[in-house]
Amino acid sequence: MRSGVNRRGQIWVETVIYTLIGMAVIGLVLAGALPKINEKKDSLVIGRSIEALGNIDDKIYAVSDASGSRRVINLEVKSGSLVINPATETISWTIDSSFAYSEVDKSVSFGKLNITTTKKGNYKVRLELKYNNFDLNYNGQNVNEKRFNVAPTPYILVINNKGRDETGRISIDLSEA
Repeated sequence: MRSGVNRRGQIWVETVIYTLIGMAVIGLVLAGALPKINEKKDSLVIGRSIEALGNIDDKIYAVSDASGSRRVINLEVKSGSLVINPATETISWTIDSSFAYSEVDKSVSFGKLNITTTKKGNYKVRLELKYNNFDLNYNGQNVNEKRFNVAPTPYILVINNKGRDETGRISIDLSEA
């Protein structure tokens, strides 16, 4: 009778030991794989941000063809922040990342886009479009910077061609609907 009780206890001890070994193995696999998963996720986020900036750029050039033209964009900001800066005629997107998208501390051209990666703890990737041939405004003003932060719902961005300014450049006004 006594040997049956010891056998049952041994099964429970083995079960607990095997469970602990399995959990340790899973923990080690996750510890090694999780940084790579996060890098891949950040790479995809940066890729989507490049596509969004390309879409904004396409709409700006589409409205530049005719005075009074207007386009509307649903702008999803899932990571980082988009900044429209009329004072410097730039639209930029800054993203904190665990992935170095480009060479650190060097500006890399990707079509019209300039990509700069800096490292302070995590990487910071800055995607920037510069418009030297347009006069960018936000809500009719040329000085205020507008920042679009992460939001659960898309922003509605309206792009208008306001004609030519006094210097002969096309005036593009961006505003939130």
